[in-house]
Amino acid sequence: MKFGRAAAAVLALVPVGACAKTSGDNASSSNATASSTQSDPRHSSGMTLEDFQKRQRDRLMAADTDGDGRVSKAEFLAAAKTGKGNPAKRFAKMDQNGDGMLDKSEIDAMLARRFKRIDADGNGIITTQERAAARAGKHKAALDSSDS
Repeated sequence: MKFGRAAAAVLALVPVGACAKTSGDNASSSNATASSTQSDPRHSSGMTLEDFQKRQRDRLMAADTDGDGRVSKAEFLAAAKTGKGNPAKRFAKMDQNGDGMLDKSEIDAMLARRFKRIDADGNGIITTQERAAARAGKHKAALDSSDS
């Protein structure tokens, strides 16, 4: 069902744990991406910013039900009904120009910020270990804030 998949895709963008799997972990990654990441040994256990943005952008754009190439607030909210937290706040944070639509540039900018936070060593590759550390840090922060 397309709507269910779109909802899962949008929700996958919210938590750090939804970061894309390594290129070797996803059989559906394109041949071009797979061949480019396999030829560079740095990529064998991680993901580049470009790969990360494409995979996550494609997931978010699944919510674009009218096919205009942008995700409206209504589309985002409809797809994010089962997510944790406040989807309207998440949308507002991503909608940098405040036009009520998420376009490719806004999505890529948000993903670049997320990638930078996860890429702890700053080498331009997100490894499995960095994703795990980011998930643990986010979980720890949530636990710490609930203690106050």
